[in-house]
Amino acid sequence: MARNLARAGCEVTVWNRTREKAEALTGEGVTVAEDPASAVADASHVVTMLIDGEAVDEVMFGQGGADALGDDALWLQMSTVGVEATDRFTGLAQERSLLFVDAPVLGTKQPAESGELVVLASGPEALRERCEVIFDAVGKKTLWLAEAGQSSRLKLVANAWILALLGGLAESIALAEQLGLDPRSFLEAIDGGPVGPPYADLKGSAMIDGEFPAAFPLHHALKDAELILSAAKGAQADRPLSPVLRDRLERAVQMGHGEDDMAAVIHAWSR
Repeated sequence: MARNLARAGCEVTVWNRTREKAEALTGEGVTVAEDPASAVADASHVVTMLIDGEAVDEVMFGQGGADALGDDALWLQMSTVGVEATDRFTGLAQERSLLFVDAPVLGTKQPAESGELVVLASGPEALRERCEVIFDAVGKKTLWLAEAGQSSRLKLVANAWILALLGGLAESIALAEQLGLDPRSFLEAIDGGPVGPPYADLKGSAMIDGEFPAAFPLHHALKDAELILSAAKGAQADRPLSPVLRDRLERAVQMGHGEDDMAAVIHAWSR
């Protein structure tokens, strides 16, 4: 995302909790800051893209990021942090008179690299035009909802669907093997039809080949599953499938596959 912002002509300063990861950007016109406060100093737009709400909270409110924002700086919170954390950040932004937009994204490593993320954004309509320079640089489409927090809720709905698809795919492949079939015949059977999305071939092939370069690490998927369950509990929503999927993700992480791609959840099924 930082590379694509720089390529779009933005003056970009970054800070990362592991500095070595940020250093790779220095050859592309990106400045690496020493701390969050110096990263956001004089910035017109500030993007947080971190693993969870706790990390965003620590960076913005524990290490001085929010205190260093200028009066007209726009904070775009693009991490997937769930309902509770997003509502907390919205409230803190209001208390501090910060300009805040909730803007998580759909997409993993490859769409991020190619600038083809889908941005789910919500916040004051008056801030919408100011966001476009950022969203157009990192994404191929922006869906704007009205009230801050709605887009984080939509992100959880989308992730619930993705995890259900992932779990169903793993179970179908495992079942094919247990019935003595080549599981590739299953992928061939659904290919090109209405029940055969490209995602099935992408993740299904990884499951069959047993190769899991991380486009989206399994332990991140487990974190998202926990956020879905938390949101469902808060809304008193019936989610009988989500606990099962969370348990399978947790089992695969416990088996040592947390840093592998989330397709490695297949290991949680007996094969």
